[in-house]
Amino acid sequence: MPSPRFKLVVAIMTVATVGVYLAEPYLGLHSYQQYRPAPPISLSTIDGSTFNLSDHQSGAVLIDFMATWCPPCRDETVELRRVREAFSAEELTIVTINIDYSENAQQLSQFRTAFARYNGSAEGAGWFFALDTPGEYAGPRYGATALPTLVLVDRDGLIRYSWVGTVSALALQGPINEIMRAPVT
Repeated sequence: MPSPRFKLVVAIMTVATVGVYLAEPYLGLHSYQQYRPAPPISLSTIDGSTFNLSDHQSGAVLIDFMATWCPPCRDETVELRRVREAFSAEELTIVTINIDYSENAQQLSQFRTAFARYNGSAEGAGWFFALDTPGEYAGPRYGATALPTLVLVDRDGLIRYSWVGTVSALALQGPINEIMRAPVT
């Protein structure tokens, strides 16, 4: 028969495990889906170009799934602006994808101006803004079930990290640096 002390230890470990499991998506910790191939993305940007994930494999790609009406997405865009300033366009490409099919390019452009502080195209700086479309369904294919969702793709086209909720620029820089230091395969 187990001792009361043993039962207490098992109960504490169980509660801790369940707590971490339930809290993980909201704490900005990396997900269980590391090292799976990133589904292809091909979306028209609000600036008239086409963003193809496969065209941006010289460095890391940070995919930001959001909607303009989402307050945490606004906060995340401010953090992404800080990340954009910390890395060159060759090291890191950011693509912000609005997954609300009812919104249009004008709304996303106004959002970009207000929160990313770009009054025009940001593509030259390595930050693309696009609308997800029915048929492409980038958000669902990447598991973006809550907003914001961030996904970091390495140079080999593998999802290395994903986060749900607002993540600070400092917390994002470590995984991006890790990918930058990794040898190209």
